[in-house]
Amino acid sequence: MNRCLWLLALAASIAGPGLAFAEQFPIHGFVQAAPAYRLIQPDGCPPTQRLACEESFILGEGRVRLELAPRGEWWALNAKTELIYDAVGREVSVSLREGYLDLRFPTLDLRIGRQIITWGVGDLIFINDVFPKDWVAFISGLPLEYLKKGSDAVSATAHWAGSSLQLVLAPHFVADTVPEAGGRLSFYDPAGSIETRTTDDPPASIENLELGLRAFRNLVGWDVSLYAYRGFFHTPTEEVEPGPALRLFYPPLNVYGASAQGAALGGVVSFEAGYYDSRSDRSGRNPAVENSSTRLLVGYQREIVPDLTVSGQYYVQVMQNYGAYLRTRSPAMPDCCAARHVLTLRLTQLLLHQTLRLGLFVLGSPNEGDWYVNPEASYQVTDAISASLGFNFFGGPPWSTYGQFKGDSNVHAVVRYAF
Repeated sequence: MNRCLWLLALAASIAGPGLAFAEQFPIHGFVQAAPAYRLIQPDGCPPTQRLACEESFILGEGRVRLELAPRGEWWALNAKTELIYDAVGREVSVSLREGYLDLRFPTLDLRIGRQIITWGVGDLIFINDVFPKDWVAFISGLPLEYLKKGSDAVSATAHWAGSSLQLVLAPHFVADTVPEAGGRLSFYDPAGSIETRTTDDPPASIENLELGLRAFRNLVGWDVSLYAYRGFFHTPTEEVEPGPALRLFYPPLNVYGASAQGAALGGVVSFEAGYYDSRSDRSGRNPAVENSSTRLLVGYQREIVPDLTVSGQYYVQVMQNYGAYLRTRSPAMPDCCAARHVLTLRLTQLLLHQTLRLGLFVLGSPNEGDWYVNPEASYQVTDAISASLGFNFFGGPPWSTYGQFKGDSNVHAVVRYAF
């Protein structure tokens, strides 16, 4: 008996530090496989998009994520690191998806490091959510969480009298990830024959510091926010230089906006508005830079029967100085409308004790003619294992926002084991 007690004590002394470490620094994560097969071959590819015409799989990856989240009374650390194997390109990479330190004070919250910031109330329509996004992940069918990219930033949120004020400072510019020359995705590129390309990111400096400000509170049951942003467009624009060569760059941008969301009409009603001030082209006479614009969104969501939810949105984007755009655009540029109208519809049905989720998202522009349809089914097999199968269909004029990705329409699947 004494010998057994001695062995137990020895085992506890060996395992104790490990157990204490595991309790203090819990590690979670998942292992995931995600292929996506191209359903429609592109109608011919320019020299810069040869791969889009050669590859049937636009995605084929395995991904392992480790999450470390120790926390104390007034602090918390959150780190999410991913090891990614690209089976199509036969490449391995490591990515820090998020890594930040939270500090909590009586009236102030600080978050320092790489973090995902989400503003606004739109469903796949972004007005005041100006933070970087990964459109390649979205088009390729990765889980929707990968549409948002991390910002290397400091976020400070102060609270008083029921109101809050959030200040975001991002010293390092992070661009959207968009389809580009040499990638597997096909897209509209009027300069597709030019293979010499350079990209100019805004250099790190005090002048180029990205700054966002959000004031928010609840007013008579409505979540109301005011926004201001000073930074850059996160999707590049381009201009042809002698050579010829193509230069991609990110013009400066200010955004001012507001949103409100609350219960009404038996469901949830959302409003959002924003003004995009294109600082380097306020006259609209530079065809290489996007004009200033006014953007408005109205949304409504309701559970019509238990576990069946329907939602819809109307969005309009009105270009400022449209006459200057028509006078200065080159013949190769598309004839955009003065206003872009968009309608969306989302249906979500939960079945089998909410372990099976059937979803349909439809987006279309009635005046520009482009559209996107995403039917998807996901099933929670066990607490740890989940699987999903979906389709991304794109259509419309080849120069339009979604029509340019018609050749990237795909069927995709994701299997994940979480631990």
